[in-house]
Amino acid sequence: MKIRMILMALAALLCLTSCSDDDSGIQLTEDEVTGDIITGKQIVINTLTTYTDSGCKVNVNGAKGKVSATSSDDSVAKVSCSSNESEKEIYVSGVSEGNATITVTDSDGNSAILKVEVKKWTARWKIYRTMYVVNRICLVEGVSSEDSAAIAADAIENDKFYKYYTFRIPTNNPFGVITKRLTITDSEGNTRMEGVLNIQQNADNTEVW
Repeated sequence: MKIRMILMALAALLCLTSCSDDDSGIQLTEDEVTGDIITGKQIVINTLTTYTDSGCKVNVNGAKGKVSATSSDDSVAKVSCSSNESEKEIYVSGVSEGNATITVTDSDGNSAILKVEVKKWTARWKIYRTMYVVNRICLVEGVSSEDSAAIAADAIENDKFYKYYTFRIPTNNPFGVITKRLTITDSEGNTRMEGVLNIQQNADNTEVW
């Protein structure tokens, strides 16, 4: 009987210790992960994947006082903290492909580790269409029409810029939001411009990019 009571007491003690460990210290979560739909408790994360064109907000739960964060490699992933001390949040931004470790610390010296993998932005964008620029128009103002034509012809002949327009759309787009990305390269394959494409439709059906 005594042995049975001792075993039950040890089991209860281990249970209390386990629960205490789960609920103490710094815990990192994301808004997008809801976790247990019954309790509303978010899933604690210790790894994160982001891309070279974006970043992620991470919630810091259980932190005491001011939160600070450092990255093991700023050339791969940068980290910053919310300027509002009451908002226990950090922001991780992808810089280049690779892996880095984010260390989050509070005023009491408690800390948490977040392993970050940064992938190239093309991993989440698939090619939708590529266009090749055939005809170009150049207008030179402030000179005679003959000089304008000569200058424009020379500029077009020697211009190597903006030869290929490559459009991309998100690989995974669960909400159906049409967002496009545009990469412009020259005849030598150098990227001249790259970023998210905003299109404004005019009344005459022309578009402004």
